[in-house]
Amino acid sequence: MKSYVCFSVECLQDAGYKITESRQTILEFLSKSQKALSPYEIQDLLKRRGIKADVVTIYRVLELFEKLNLVHKILAVNGYVRCHTEQIKKPQACHHYLVCKNCQSVEEVEGENLAPLEKKIVKNYCFDIASHYLEFTGLCAKCRKSKK
Repeated sequence: MKSYVCFSVECLQDAGYKITESRQTILEFLSKSQKALSPYEIQDLLKRRGIKADVVTIYRVLELFEKLNLVHKILAVNGYVRCHTEQIKKPQACHHYLVCKNCQSVEEVEGENLAPLEKKIVKNYCFDIASHYLEFTGLCAKCRKSKK
């Protein structure tokens, strides 16, 4: 199986986007992180590598990645996590997240398909759904264990 970075680079190229140093490096940061990274954290990581990028540019890169389903925004911590490549290949799969309040780790889990609920909302409320987010916050197994 291809690495997240290789797969993502191919997706970007297939969609006609250039592979810039900052895009490639952001993908590397996301591939290694167990927690959601905010644009400001990414900016700090880029600075340490000697790459200058303003936060607006980083937001644009992340929005592009989100559009291509390469990352997901985690609202609970205002950050972004990589999408698992096996789930990118199944765009119909619902993405749900377990967000640890203590260590900020994020785990992506495939959950129930919410398509029937979305159809019901569209029909009953004449509401055009662009997207949905489902996050569960609590303590991960590691943090629960250390609190005992």
